[in-house]
Amino acid sequence: MGLPKRIRISDKFRFECTRCDLCCGTGPNVSITIYDAVRIAEKINVSINDFLRFYVKVIIADMIPVMLLPGDMKGRCAFLGFSENGKTYCKIYEARPMKCRLFPIKIFKLSGEELEIDEECPGIGSGPEREVPKELVESYRKELKMHYELLHKLIIEDGLEPIEALRNALNIASYELGKEMRKGFYNAKS
Repeated sequence: MGLPKRIRISDKFRFECTRCDLCCGTGPNVSITIYDAVRIAEKINVSINDFLRFYVKVIIADMIPVMLLPGDMKGRCAFLGFSENGKTYCKIYEARPMKCRLFPIKIFKLSGEELEIDEECPGIGSGPEREVPKELVESYRKELKMHYELLHKLIIEDGLEPIEALRNALNIASYELGKEMRKGFYNAKS
């Protein structure tokens, strides 16, 4: 496997999802932000605390908690469904993580023009030519930045233990997203 292919945010690329399940069905599990967690918990109608207890795996990496969506023994996402004709679908499509919304595009830094594209995806090179969804890229970058800044503040500056900090961060994110939704500003596109 070589270096990932880089594209610029202004580039166009050909892509059409084949619903092959390579992205959702082969692992590793998807890491999610506190904002992803809030959207998913709301979609599946569970409290944020129950979502943290029953729907994610948390790994502490150098004091920073990382939430992963669970997978089965084959590495398939817990929210990957199979229709009667064998095609895959996302059970939480409207609330799927930002990382999934962008696939096959991958963010590898929080600013700049360069992105990565997953060339292992069989849908690359087929279908209509598309523009990079710039607004979605910027929304995800903003969420990533807020996610890590908040966890850093709670753990490093306020001295909370990682899991306690994660719980607090989830409650803060839940309040923030709820406030934005009530005002009508929040729009998770794609």
